[in-house]
Amino acid sequence: MASNPIHPDQAESRCPPARLCAFRLACCGLIGMYKSRRVSCRVLVIAYCMAACCPACADEQTLRGHADTTVSVAWHPHGKLLASGSLDKTIKIWDPGTGRQRRTLSGHTHYVYCVAWDPKGTRLASASYDQTVKVWDLKTGRELVTCRGHRSAVMSVVWSPDGSRLASGSQDKTVRVWNASDGRSLHLLQGHTDLIISVAWSNDGRRLASGGFDNVVRLWDPISGKASATLSGHTNAIEMLNWNPDGTQLASGGRDLTAILWAVPTGKRIHVLKGHTRRIESVAWRPDGRQLATGSQDATVKVWDVSTGRLLHTFAGHDKPVRGVAWSPDGSKLASGSDDHSIKIWDMSGR
Repeated sequence: MASNPIHPDQAESRCPPARLCAFRLACCGLIGMYKSRRVSCRVLVIAYCMAACCPACADEQTLRGHADTTVSVAWHPHGKLLASGSLDKTIKIWDPGTGRQRRTLSGHTHYVYCVAWDPKGTRLASASYDQTVKVWDLKTGRELVTCRGHRSAVMSVVWSPDGSRLASGSQDKTVRVWNASDGRSLHLLQGHTDLIISVAWSNDGRRLASGGFDNVVRLWDPISGKASATLSGHTNAIEMLNWNPDGTQLASGGRDLTAILWAVPTGKRIHVLKGHTRRIESVAWRPDGRQLATGSQDATVKVWDVSTGRLLHTFAGHDKPVRGVAWSPDGSKLASGSDDHSIKIWDMSGR
């Protein structure tokens, strides 16, 4: 299949990590000069304003509360809440407007790798190293269903567009489709030759995608449980999959440092996005389908123009690898979770 590798554009909006940001270093130096009375208060204020306006490192908010890596973040369908899953075995529900925790969900006995809201926003699903998928009631925080059947860690979970089913991918090399109401296993999808890291359900409900350590994306018919296609192009493990809003393109991010945009159902590679210096852990389409966000072990979040493959922005506020990225429903905010235990919310209005 033909592909056109895309390299970072020199016109991208970029600022290096906080410890290297020129604006912030300048501010640190000016603080010392201000204390020694070598610069005026006015100069210091101007420098801080310049740093605050730096387009690629001025995150709107930082949420802290997890005691370990924040692996997964997911916006509520109405945009007023944010869920996060962590290696601290908990799920937290946040009010992004105030930055306050609304609720902590405890019940998994090991790492929580993935969280996902149902389409109506009344239930939350979680996947864990404890080999289970759980469904939680938003209003009460009560555990509604536990799906059991995987024989190894469950790395990913996703809802069907109508909210009646769940799909999960596991280190046992299988995908399972579940009845979301009672936790019954409806289909066992087999075909991968190594552990599965990510599953994604298209918004039209017609296709289920899975990817993992065998370096390929497999497409499935979620009704029959039969495989429909295999997409090959990554040279290392696939960490994350995400469909565009209309289900015509699939994004995959991997350990080969690239994100690939695939045309579906043809399987043609539209763009190969290159720019991260370490493996890509997460990919997420902006709700309007025009941009893709990627999170990486290089501690940055990048935003790409999907029509051209051009790199638009690099956000470098995290101190450690970025594990998860998610857009708010209106596309005005971008959330990222990291090994530094925090969640950052980036203001994307007008970008």
